[in-house]
Amino acid sequence: MNSSLHHAPYIRHPESCRTIMGDTLISLLPLYFMSYFYYGPRVLVIGAVAVLTCLAADWLCSYLTYRRVNLRDLSAAVTGVIISMLMPPAIDLTVIVVASLFAILVCKAPFGGTGHNIFNPAAAGVAFAIICWNPQMFAYTQPLQRLPVTIDQTVTLLQGPTATLKLGGIPRLGLTELFLGNFPGPLGSTYTLIIFAGLVYLIARNLAKWYTTLSFLLPIAVLSAINHPYGVSPLESIANEVFAGSLFFVAVYIINDPVTTPKYRIARVIYGLCAGLLTMVFRYYSPLEFSAVFAVLLMNALAPAFDTLCEFLIPWMNQQEQLPDNRTEQGGKQG
Repeated sequence: MNSSLHHAPYIRHPESCRTIMGDTLISLLPLYFMSYFYYGPRVLVIGAVAVLTCLAADWLCSYLTYRRVNLRDLSAAVTGVIISMLMPPAIDLTVIVVASLFAILVCKAPFGGTGHNIFNPAAAGVAFAIICWNPQMFAYTQPLQRLPVTIDQTVTLLQGPTATLKLGGIPRLGLTELFLGNFPGPLGSTYTLIIFAGLVYLIARNLAKWYTTLSFLLPIAVLSAINHPYGVSPLESIANEVFAGSLFFVAVYIINDPVTTPKYRIARVIYGLCAGLLTMVFRYYSPLEFSAVFAVLLMNALAPAFDTLCEFLIPWMNQQEQLPDNRTEQGGKQG
């Protein structure tokens, strides 16, 4: 049987875009509740600013390019929520606005809008903010300190565990703290148990693939175990690397983006392995405290190459592996 499959980016899912985005938002909502519990009403302000900015930018681009304006697909809202989850609780709202505008105006609209973007918009927006506001992006506050809506000089800013890891130190965090996110870190991307529940939900809804997440985390875990600091067990080193920051969040909500990931199962595994390996290369040899979004963006650009590699290998693969990952060109997420 002859068949022709177009390379990414495109939206690939049998369900409607709105349904997929709705399911993604449902899985993200518990993170907002936990963030509100830890940091107070400022969480709602940050989320509202990010989502409204993304929606406004998406509407403006659609209007100017004479495309049908359809904010009900919720793709821009998902981008805004993910951006807000990766922001520090005390970040200036200007940073959120700029990151959200960059995500939509630079990394989504120029490629044709929802389902056509090469790069994950949320990852690109956060990466841009890290480049432009590096110190502010890694200045956190203590959990359970309810922040005022307007941040002033009375708010105490702290380094997170990822800064300690970057300097070769040992963040002394217990399993309870790691799993509940009870340490200084981004707004909503450190709650391991809730993120894991979100992953289970997305897998059940066929919106995430366990092997994509696992392939991303595998090289991170292996290298963390091999290079564990003196006085720290390999398992503790893995737990600190994966859970003491936003890596696990990226492994669930960004690495599984169906618009910017390869089509084939094996290609997705290769994609995840390379993204995880590159994350650790950046972690060890770059000045970046948080490098996962940069690694994912580079892999986004190579996603078509991974699919091409799999198509070249198709004669030596079984029939099931020749099929794309149970997806059609009808729906998607974060586009």
